[in-house]
Amino acid sequence: MFQTIFRPLKGLDSRMQIKRPTSALKPFPLLPPLILMLCFGINVALAQPQELLHKADSLAKALQYEEANATLSAFIKEYPQRKYDMGEAYFKMAGNHFHLGQLESATRCNQQSADLRMAIAPDALGLNEQLSACIHLAEGQYDTALEHLDKARLYPFFDDPLIPAEIALLESEIQEQRHQYDLALKAARSAAEIVEIVESSEAPPLSGIYLQQAHLLAIKQDWTAAVQACQASLKIEESPEANLLLGQALLADKQPSKEAKTALAKAQQRGSTAIQIEAGLALAQWELENGKPYGVLAQTDRISALINNQQGSRGKKAGANQPHSNQYYTQAQMKYLSAQAYLMETSADSHAQARSAVYQGLDALQRSEKEDTLLQAQLLEQGLMALTHPETGIQAFDQYLEPFLMAHSGERQLFSSAHQEGLSSIHFFETPSAVLGLYRDQDTTFMRPLERDMIRQTLSQLSAGTPEAIRYIAFQQLFGPFEARLANKESLELGFPEKWPAQQILQLPTTPEPDGGIWPFRHRPKPVRKRFGIEAPAMDY
Repeated sequence: MFQTIFRPLKGLDSRMQIKRPTSALKPFPLLPPLILMLCFGINVALAQPQELLHKADSLAKALQYEEANATLSAFIKEYPQRKYDMGEAYFKMAGNHFHLGQLESATRCNQQSADLRMAIAPDALGLNEQLSACIHLAEGQYDTALEHLDKARLYPFFDDPLIPAEIALLESEIQEQRHQYDLALKAARSAAEIVEIVESSEAPPLSGIYLQQAHLLAIKQDWTAAVQACQASLKIEESPEANLLLGQALLADKQPSKEAKTALAKAQQRGSTAIQIEAGLALAQWELENGKPYGVLAQTDRISALINNQQGSRGKKAGANQPHSNQYYTQAQMKYLSAQAYLMETSADSHAQARSAVYQGLDALQRSEKEDTLLQAQLLEQGLMALTHPETGIQAFDQYLEPFLMAHSGERQLFSSAHQEGLSSIHFFETPSAVLGLYRDQDTTFMRPLERDMIRQTLSQLSAGTPEAIRYIAFQQLFGPFEARLANKESLELGFPEKWPAQQILQLPTTPEPDGGIWPFRHRPKPVRKRFGIEAPAMDY
């Protein structure tokens, strides 16, 4: 192009015998002003659009998506004739809107990009299909997102052979949201295979793919495989997310090891506030597993400070003074760990602190509006355990016991003697890791823990039918902690969990009475039902 323009002008210059300036004696003659102006104008015309696009890319990388879109809008307005670049600009705008959560705008810009590319660069439409899948995933339209991914796979992606791996990883995320965890794991492994073929087994993208695999394996509670996937991710690239999941998986696999603590400490030091909070909860669990209650409380104090800082930042920016529901849920988890730490101590004060932590945890869980029956049961269990301390006064039961009893009532079996005022009662409660008995009469209320494993084994034997010797042992296991209170009682109310063999328990032989006679004329021990005159049939309440 430059030669075509230059030669005629040079010939014209020769015929007109224009005197050259002295600078013409230099090796490269001075170009005529018209040529210089023309060349300069072309360079500017070429450079300025690209500079705008590069600037938009830089702003997007800096997470300044609104500024990036303003730059792209300026490009589209200034250079409407550059159709190919317009397609790119609209596509970039769509991605920025997506990151801002502006899904309608993202869809509109993505379609404008696709319309331009349809005529100019149809091979690039695979990228538009991929972005459409992302948008529909964010909208919760999982089947539609998968349809767009299937369309995206039809394009070659010659310019970037790693895009098929991105598509496979996106499919993994979609299948995860559909709770199809096996399909999600299969897609994540497919993504890893593509990267290994295209690049190598140590390519940087594999770090995130292995982390996705670890996440899915953790959901499936395959903790050993999750640990291995985290370690593979960290081998390629250190990240707070992988360290956090590694520590959590090791704890879930009953390995409160030094490796777990080291990984969690790294996550806590280098991660975002959310990761620091999660790492703090896991470290508190690590301290608990290793019998260090003060370490638990130190971590919960640190978590509280992080939550308070979050509240302060949110309040300044949005005028909010209350923690988000997720923070309430975190507080509930934190109070559960604190309660366990307090119960590792033996003083009455520590049990009072445990009861207080449980009460606060249940309140936080309710405020979070999150349905987590397991955490609720765990909190209630710790509350019941706190009430078993020998020095716990009756007044403690008035404040804390009723919510526990209501939560543990469910479908229970109730038996009693003839109803009368001031009837003594024993109610048994079974939680995931404890069996407890609650005694009440007109003057006394107390809770006692029972040997959970032995009780479960004995109840299983009672259900199957056992020798009489086992039945004597069963009575002592269940009623031994309350026997002194029962010595002079003639009536009793009993409550059992729904799955307990209540009829067999009512037939257990009680301790022989002192005036039972001289052998061989001694009276046989009376069964529980007869000893307390329990004739009422089973009832649900």
